[in-house]
Amino acid sequence: MEKRIPQALLAQIKAALPPSAEVVPLDFTYEDEDYNVAVFVDEGIDRQKLQDRLYDLIFDYDDAHGTATLCYVWLKSERSHIVAA
Repeated sequence: MEKRIPQALLAQIKAALPPSAEVVPLDFTYEDEDYNVAVFVDEGIDRQKLQDRLYDLIFDYDDAHGTATLCYVWLKSERSHIVAA
């Protein structure tokens, strides 16, 4: 059964991103995650720094809600390889 990603979590993720970033809730998980989110950013964005910042807020959310969320930051040019059309 597919779980919808809570709007509160999506809002927190979006608030931590540059305005040009795109957040895509994915409809699959790899193992025991409750939610899977892809973030797509433009070239020139420090993806590792952004990924670390997102991990901090996602881990806090997951701890408070008893969930497990997977979130990776990708370049927009990689979008077609990550999100099935």
